[in-house]
Amino acid sequence: MSDEFKVIQPTTTVYCPERGEGWTLTGITSIDEFTSVMFDGVRYTLSAREIIEQLLPNQLAREQHTTKNT
Repeated sequence: MSDEFKVIQPTTTVYCPERGEGWTLTGITSIDEFTSVMFDGVRYTLSAREIIEQLLPNQLAREQHTTKNT
């Protein structure tokens, strides 16, 4: 993935198969930083790379699947 991306805003919804749906508590401005994500009331510190490359695409796929089924 390119290191260039749009800023990820706080409260962006993400999805992790192990933890479920969550949201970012802080924004992301660089692929090399860490940010806080809340899953089921528990705060995790994750790398921006993991969020951008895995958790955001997971959430987008879930949203597309839900839209197709409604």
